[in-house]
Amino acid sequence: MPDLSQFSLPISIFLVVYIGFMVFYVLYSLFNIYHLIRYGVYGFGLYLLVTIFTMGTILLFFGSVSLLSGYNWQYPITLSGIMSSNQSIFPGL
Repeated sequence: MPDLSQFSLPISIFLVVYIGFMVFYVLYSLFNIYHLIRYGVYGFGLYLLVTIFTMGTILLFFGSVSLLSGYNWQYPITLSGIMSSNQSIFPGL
């Protein structure tokens, strides 16, 4: 039986989850913006709402990317490191 305490994965596995979430969010946002423009009440308020939503999305995306860029994404996560309380999973903090 293999020794699972030596099994390690890079933290970049979490980036795959993040990218998957962002792709889903962008597709869902485009779907919502299309329906707002297509079926919304025409006027200044509609375009203001779409603009605020788009700018907020862009701001949150670039904010999260700038915060995530500070990590060493090649750092390995080991099961022995998770089980011991004296080692941090995110050493950069």
